[in-house]
Amino acid sequence: MAQTLITRPRAYRPGLWTRLRAGLSYGGGVGQWSWLFHRVTGIGIAIFLLIHIVDTFFVVAYPRLYDHTVSIYGGVFNGEYYWPLRWGFRVGELGLIACVVFHAINGVRIIAFDFNPKASAHAPMAFNLVMAAFLLIMVPVTVWVLLPLAEPSKHWKMPEARPEGPALVAGAEPAPR
Repeated sequence: MAQTLITRPRAYRPGLWTRLRAGLSYGGGVGQWSWLFHRVTGIGIAIFLLIHIVDTFFVVAYPRLYDHTVSIYGGVFNGEYYWPLRWGFRVGELGLIACVVFHAINGVRIIAFDFNPKASAHAPMAFNLVMAAFLLIMVPVTVWVLLPLAEPSKHWKMPEARPEGPALVAGAEPAPR
């Protein structure tokens, strides 16, 4: 006689996209959005810090690579100026500023709730204050950061290479090689 194996029914587990969509549409209100924005801005700041540490390491270990990296931030790559590169880094700087400003203001809100748990009853109003302060700061900062992009870069030419060897004395001829 043949044996049949009867398996227990498994619970339905929705796919990743369905779970993400359900998570973002959850009706948790401002608390959920505050939590999400705080985490995303924190991750943005952490990514910047990692890049900054590596970049600053180049100053000591590989000075020429550091100079090359800094010129890329200004839109210069291999001696050629690329305006989209300059715009991209400017917008990235603006994103970093937005992350730091929101994370700091929302962090003060979180600290206030930690010191006075009864204040959490006013969480929606506090989040609205955080967003208002964020916008009051970010609107002028956005203009200040992006306004220089309206005019061409004034310093995109790479500096001329200096001769290798000992420094030249004013008026002296270079030593023969």
